[in-house]
Amino acid sequence: MSRFLNLTLAAALVAVSTAAFAHAQLESATPAVGSTVASANELKLEYSEGVEPKFTSVALTGPSGPVSVGKPVVVGGDAKVIVVKFAAPLAPGEYTVSWKAVSVDTHHTQGTFQFTVKP
Repeated sequence: MSRFLNLTLAAALVAVSTAAFAHAQLESATPAVGSTVASANELKLEYSEGVEPKFTSVALTGPSGPVSVGKPVVVGGDAKVIVVKFAAPLAPGEYTVSWKAVSVDTHHTQGTFQFTVKP
């Protein structure tokens, strides 16, 4: 019985430690990573777990430099999905998105990706 109890305890500790190391990873974006689009007036980011919008940031750089974007907002009450509105429609060219997210369990993640707006 003692061996069974030890194995059960070990399995529980592994499950808890795995959950503790979870981070909000970017799962998808619209415009999609590496895509070419006709136009874009917002950026939608979907994470693997909920994020805190007030501690999450998105920066956009285009062919002419930094692009003005709004604050990240949660969509439809789903903390896994945030949207950032652009101040104006994007001009043709390649854009780089730099994001930093703080998940609801306070873990920090960040990344970058590109997409292109065609002429």
